Amino acid sequence: MLIDDNGIEITSAKTFYAGMGVFEFKPETGEKIRLKCKNVNGLEKTYELPQPESRTYSLNVDLNNTDIRIKINPLIKATDIHYYLLAHCRGEILYFSEWDKKKESVLFTEEEFPAGIIQFVLFDEQLNPLSERLVFNKNYEEAKVEFHTDKAVYEKREKVRSTLKDIFPSSLEKTEGEAERVGEGLSHFSISVTDDKDIAVDSSTTILSSLLLSSELKGYIENPAWYLQDNNISATALDLLMMIHGWRRYNIPEIIKGTLKFPQIPFQTSQTISGKVKSMTFSGSANDSEVSILMKDGDYGITSTDKDGVFRFYDFEYPDSTSYFIQALNRKGSNSVELVLDGELFPKLIHATQSLSVENPTIMAVKKIEPEINTFIAKAAQRSKYDEDLWVIHLGEVEVTARRIEKKEEQRNHYWANAGSEITIRKEDIERIKPRLVSDLLRNIPGVRVFPDGTVNIGQSMSFSSSTLPLVIIDGFPVTWDEELKVESGGAFSPLERVSVHEVESIDIFKQHNAALFGARGANGVISITTKRGITNDRIENQEFNYTVYTPLGYQKPVEFYSPKYETLESKHLSIPDYRTTIFWKPDVVISADEEETTFDFYTSDFPTTYSVVIEGLTSDGRIVRQVEKIQVK
Repeated sequence: MLIDDNGIEITSAKTFYAGMGVFEFKPETGEKIRLKCKNVNGLEKTYELPQPESRTYSLNVDLNNTDIRIKINPLIKATDIHYYLLAHCRGEILYFSEWDKKKESVLFTEEEFPAGIIQFVLFDEQLNPLSERLVFNKNYEEAKVEFHTDKAVYEKREKVRSTLKDIFPSSLEKTEGEAERVGEGLSHFSISVTDDKDIAVDSSTTILSSLLLSSELKGYIENPAWYLQDNNISATALDLLMMIHGWRRYNIPEIIKGTLKFPQIPFQTSQTISGKVKSMTFSGSANDSEVSILMKDGDYGITSTDKDGVFRFYDFEYPDSTSYFIQALNRKGSNSVELVLDGELFPKLIHATQSLSVENPTIMAVKKIEPEINTFIAKAAQRSKYDEDLWVIHLGEVEVTARRIEKKEEQRNHYWANAGSEITIRKEDIERIKPRLVSDLLRNIPGVRVFPDGTVNIGQSMSFSSSTLPLVIIDGFPVTWDEELKVESGGAFSPLERVSVHEVESIDIFKQHNAALFGARGANGVISITTKRGITNDRIENQEFNYTVYTPLGYQKPVEFYSPKYETLESKHLSIPDYRTTIFWKPDVVISADEEETTFDFYTSDFPTTYSVVIEGLTSDGRIVRQVEKIQVK
């Protein structure tokens, strides 16, 4: 009830649905009014209502069938000013005009506005908001699709062949241009088939309530699909919901004034890896440093840092668990820099509060089917005993006494991104070939040619020039081709001969494509040698800061829903029971205007029951589809 400062009742009020209600009262300035509430358990609380402002107007909405009538009610004595009415839906301006004071109201029809929540805002002359009102417009048309199966009734473990046909609007009266545009469209649907004995079809949340209602309001909405029913009780509760839930998705008053706000974190259109390169020889950043990135599949990228040492790779996409080898070199090609990557940014988790109302029809339905739920739990427990995917075997304690095998390849990869090399010559290969020189190991490698003077060509033309020499790396350090060594080595000046073949642990060869990781120096390919001394060298303990392996969160690979196939007589008589509750699920069924229909198959399980086929989606012209079909299994 509504009471004054002395506790005297002014008017009574009660809730209509889910704690929502409405009452009328015209306050006076300076008067303290309180609302006294009492729930079904007898708990009482009193709330003081806010004081009216000096200039306050209220938008009044009258919904009558398909008409929306808007009125302005001054709550107290107000000055005669000019005011403006705005109507928009999902940020799109539908109506904006100065209020004609000669008229008591403004009349709209449902056909003038799109389906969904319409926000009406009243402004003064300075475009300050005076009042707002939300209205849900039911101007939507639920489309229908044709669903057929090849049989009326099915046996256990029998194949069900289903056909889904869309009725495209190209058959309607349209202009030639419109018909051609619609004919090129696609309709998108999701299909789920569930066992009625185990799973009840969710009627509290549908594609219609999600797109038009829940996604447009803040806070938790209990049983949103209930509000969209075609009856007076739901319509009244829906209008109360519009008044209770404040909508601040768009700051329309500021937008009208030209004050725009942009997201602090931009919309993600691709993956991005960024960071900074710092100099290790002097304080500050390392500008104009070369940063390279390499993926296992051979893709690579190269960029340079700006004046602050900042770099950024963007416009690429990779699935989750993809690792990237990132390396930085200063402008002179030295590795005396530190690579620092930026952390990933994620939105904070927001947990919506949920309250279970005793009036919730879903809860009441659950209580009625409690015996069926117990049956489902028992079935799940029984399934866990037979389903090989769910077997749990408790083993006794196992004690491992053998020595751990040291993987030298992991040590070898410490120096460079050798995992990205195209060819690797390992220790066992060297022992099998028994070469005299290191260059002898390269003679049988496809795409690699060793000349008599010890020079090497990787993937270039079959003639030698000083511009085609590959980059040679020994234990993580580049070694130059020094022509002065010709005299000392009898004509050869290959850095490969500086290492005894008996000291070589492995050799990695990068051809031009993968060698881009090493920048311009690797344009002619790279030969990376890891020696036995390099593996045990103390330098391995000194971490190099100019490269790292980075595994950020990528996009999720699509996983196909598992559905067994009983195509053979043996599989049909398999002793393992089929206890599936979700028989089939496909979220990406697409129908083109040229084909107009599509087919999909699945197999029934081991129980006589009925299946619910839930079809949801959008047609090519934007109409919403939500329908439930049935399949009988005996």
